[in-house]
Amino acid sequence: MARVPMAFLLAAGLAAGPALAQSPFAPEAAAEGGAQATVVRPGDGESWGTTTDTLVTLFGHDFQLFQGTEGAINATTAGRNCSAASCGYFAGLQVPNGATLRQVDLSFCDGDNLGEVRIALFSQSRFPGPATAIVPFSGTGTAATPGCAVLLVPIASPPTVDNQANVYFLDVLAPPGTNLNWNQVRVRYRLQVSPAPATATFPLDVPTTHPFFRFVEALAASGLTGGCAPNSFCPDQPVTRGQLSVFLASALGLHFPN
Repeated sequence: MARVPMAFLLAAGLAAGPALAQSPFAPEAAAEGGAQATVVRPGDGESWGTTTDTLVTLFGHDFQLFQGTEGAINATTAGRNCSAASCGYFAGLQVPNGATLRQVDLSFCDGDNLGEVRIALFSQSRFPGPATAIVPFSGTGTAATPGCAVLLVPIASPPTVDNQANVYFLDVLAPPGTNLNWNQVRVRYRLQVSPAPATATFPLDVPTTHPFFRFVEALAASGLTGGCAPNSFCPDQPVTRGQLSVFLASALGLHFPN
């Protein structure tokens, strides 16, 4: 078997992220909204995403009520519900810089054929300005009573997170009614290797045309390696256990005792 250079394994492996456990939900009907949302009911053998996605989970109590009057928490589902006017909830979203946002999942219980719970994902410049909808408001359906289910809203053109320029936040809207409540939001993202620069850090043996140029440059830009000599990376030389320990410990931020 051909030996794969360590730079490729480290950069590609760290970008892939962990695999997801299976979740007990199965596909159902499409829901209304600005994106291609899907409602799923409890079932067997369905994942909430692909095995290359990582997720951030926000529970109902992570959101702040910014409009309306809220009712008591549902004792069975731990869901939040609205008691008067239209309730709006807000939560900031923190994901790694450079990741792509893939999907938003909303866990809810809807027994109201007139109202619906809706969710949206926004980005906003760190300087004053309007917010931009990454996921326009998508709902559980006003003409349906899907019961307790999950709303899946995939992002057709996944944007790359830029935490230096933007902040990201979620909005949940719900009309009053004890038959409408929600308790959890999950956002899926995917880590990726940064784009290749225009010039090479190691022009002698990893020029811009080298098949591993992008991955070597990502390691160099992160500070994990300075190469083996001025202008050289030595991509075909074997890595010792000592060198590997430097790569992995630096990349994973090891080790701080509890």
